[in-house]
Formats: sequence, C-alpha cells, structure tokens
Amino acid sequence: MKTFTKGVQRVGCVIAVCVLLGQAAFAQDAATAKAKTGTKVDTDRKIEALDMLTVNVFGEEEFSGTNNSGLELRVSSTGEVTLYLLGSVQVAGKTPAEAERHIRDLLKKDYIRDPHVLVLVKTYRVSNVTVMGQVSSPGLIDLPAERRLDILSGIAQAGGFTKLAKTSKIDLTRGGVTETYDLNKLKRETNPAKKIWLSPDDLIYVHESAF
Repeated sequence: MKTFTKGVQRVGCVIAVCVLLGQAAFAQDAATAKAKTGTKVDTDRKIEALDMLTVNVFGEEEFSGTNNSGLELRVSSTGEVTLYLLGSVQVAGKTPAEAERHIRDLLKKDYIRDPHVLVLVKTYRVSNVTVMGQVSSPGLIDLPAERRLDILSGIAQAGGFTKLAKTSKIDLTRGGVTETYDLNKLKRETNPAKKIWLSPDDLIYVHESAF
C-alpha cells in the first residue's frame, strides 16, 4: 500500500512539473511573439471624430458584424456612433476602454444582463499640421496618431530650416492665437511637460532673417 501511495505521489509530482513547464513555455512564447511584433498600442489615446472603430458585443448577433469580428463604425463629426438598441452614443473624448465601459453600462441598464463589450480603434483619423515660411518643404505634414510630435519634429518633417530662416522667430498659431518661439530655447527644453506638442490644424510659420 505504501509503495502504491508513493507511486501516486511521484506521478502527481511529474504532472505538476509538466504543467509548470508548459505554462512557462507558453509565457515565453507570448513574450517572444510580442517582442517580434514590436507593436506598441497607445491605449491612453482618446477616440476622436472620424476615427474608424470596431465595436463588438460578444454573443449578440446584431453587434457581431462580418465573420463575428464586430461592427465597423465611423465616429461622426460630432463624436458619436450609432448602435443597435442605443441609438447615438458619444465616444469621442474617451479612451477605447472608457468607451467599452460606457457602452456596457448603457446596455446593461435596460437591454442586456451582462454584456461583454470590446472597442478597438481600427484606423485613426488623418490629422495635419501646416508648416510654412523658411522651411525646405513647406506644406502639410501628417500628425501621427500613435505618438506625439513636438514643434521641432514638425519642422524637421518639413525638411528643416532654410539658410534664410530666422530661427529666433518661429510662430505657432492654434485656434487663432499665435505664440512665438526661439529655436535655442526649444532645443534646451528637456522636460516633456514643457515641450511644445503639436495638435491637429496647428500652423507653424518660420520667419525670414533680415540678413
């Protein structure tokens, strides 16, 4: 009987070791796959008008879309999407996680007992900044949705300064208000909180030197 008990204990130990090894291998594979993709998702970015979203409420046919992959919905210019049962729902200004909770709360209130909601940003709206004056390639530059761009990076995207540029007089106009900046001061600023980050529809104008 003792021999039988010891045998069972040994088998149990072997199984436990195999399970632990399997879990470790799975975790390692997941970490490796993540490292290979190098994908960085900005989960804190707030949804904006004209973003394309995927909205899925699992197990609900009206929300399943093609191949059960969810509904593809364009955020309106007023920041809303139209959903079955709910009508117009405001999502602009919320992160995807916040939009999920908002939609879940609305559905749970009157329609579905325990909805499981997923909101993803499929494509971001294309935002632009205008760079004019003494830069090598004046015109529109794209403002990336996945990362912030400061005023110096924006000028670099426009080809950098020309030889005639007055780098001590760089205007940034936003919402009808113009502020003027100096290149040397901008370069010395290392605090991210004090850097001049660009927003959609900003206008950068680099003045011409008098000499």
